[in-house]
Amino acid sequence: MIKKIIFNYLPPILWAIVIFILSSVPGNDYPPVFFDYSYLAHFIEFFILAILILRALGIKEKKIYLSLAISAIYALSDELHQTFVVDRSVSALDWLVDFLGIVTGLKLGIYLYFKKGKSYLSNNFSK
Repeated sequence: MIKKIIFNYLPPILWAIVIFILSSVPGNDYPPVFFDYSYLAHFIEFFILAILILRALGIKEKKIYLSLAISAIYALSDELHQTFVVDRSVSALDWLVDFLGIVTGLKLGIYLYFKKGKSYLSNNFSK
């Protein structure tokens, strides 16, 4: 039971904390680069979160939709959290990019599970 919790549920929780910490950085404190990487960052953050949640919950139809819902609600709460951070704001476009990352992550996770072998997303402690 403890191993299942650690290996299945701890990774998405830790990744959600990383997203929260990154969202807590004031908007003007990010290092300057040649292009605006914020959309790429949004996409990747939630792409990874969706895969981790899918892995934790398992690959069944209802669990896939639950993974989508949890990821999308967390993305929305992340956008709302940014209203309390200096030089950050809520953006529907950011949430849309988050959602695209979520859907892409879920599709890739499902593909890897069914087409490439269950070992890509499962471990000894899966259901």
